[in-house]
Amino acid sequence: MEQFIGTERGVAKETPQGVGLGALPSGGKRAAGRKGVRFSVLLLLMLALAGACLSAYLGAELVRVRNELLLLRQSEPVEPPDEPLPPAGGEEPPAGGPAAGDPTPGEVLPEPERPAYQDLYPELYAQPHEWNSVSEGKTAYLTFDDGPSARTPEVLEILERYGVKGTFFVVNQGTEQSRQWMRDIVAAGHTIGVHSYTHDYETVYSSVEAYLDDFAQMYDEILEATGVAPQVFRFPGGSINAYNGQIYQEIVSEMTRRGFVYYDWNRMTGDAVRRTPSAAVLAKNALSDIKVTDRIILLAHDSKRYTNMVAALPDIIEGYQAAGFTLEALTPEVKPIVYAYPNPK
Repeated sequence: MEQFIGTERGVAKETPQGVGLGALPSGGKRAAGRKGVRFSVLLLLMLALAGACLSAYLGAELVRVRNELLLLRQSEPVEPPDEPLPPAGGEEPPAGGPAAGDPTPGEVLPEPERPAYQDLYPELYAQPHEWNSVSEGKTAYLTFDDGPSARTPEVLEILERYGVKGTFFVVNQGTEQSRQWMRDIVAAGHTIGVHSYTHDYETVYSSVEAYLDDFAQMYDEILEATGVAPQVFRFPGGSINAYNGQIYQEIVSEMTRRGFVYYDWNRMTGDAVRRTPSAAVLAKNALSDIKVTDRIILLAHDSKRYTNMVAALPDIIEGYQAAGFTLEALTPEVKPIVYAYPNPK
């Protein structure tokens, strides 16, 4: 039997049976040596590659374990130190001295920056009063906006007839007659308050300064005509409306800072529309759902064209009285009914 041993050139060469490798010619020995070298190199390459893979794996595992330890440490609650920490730099503060960040004795801290409009009209402040100090039972407050006008004496006559009081939020009419009507309001024991000098929403609500300008003019008009410094007011269109959405919080804050009290409403006659409803409808609006509350502030108007409101007023008064309400005038001590600020989106 013969064996075939491949040579370097890949050609089979016959050898007699029983002849070992040691008996191979020198060329065969060299071929076998080369194979051994190649095998060794291949083995070394495989070991090196395996080592690199193992090193990369161990490195990744080390990073993972370190990150897990860091997360575990961050999740543990932090105990406050038993002793206060020393200030930066390791220096202890002197005994009895100020702590870090506290003013030193005699140091004058700068005042926080305040809006410039707070310096406008330095005399425009309400008289001191006790907020929300009126003890109320079932009370309704009739309020009339946008007068005085020829309707105002008619409203005053009805209020006197029923022995009740009301509140008039007035605007500038620019006539001596309107000033006389304001004096009549005060003389009859009713409350007079600021509504607006111009009642021009776009002008009034263009800025806080513009609102103060308008308010101050009407305030002075009332004071000069009646000798009474008004303490209460109503925003044109209510405290939150389509014109003051960007600045109403600033205006409200500034006016309450100055001590004035504003009132919105929770009932209305619905007379301030282009085509005023009938007196019966106005009365029905004013008396709707009055059993669900013990405090009513009714919005009505005594400007010239609202004749139906005057006609509805007796039924409104009688309806409130029949339901057990006392009708009073607003004063700064009465707790306001105001619109709630809308939630920010």
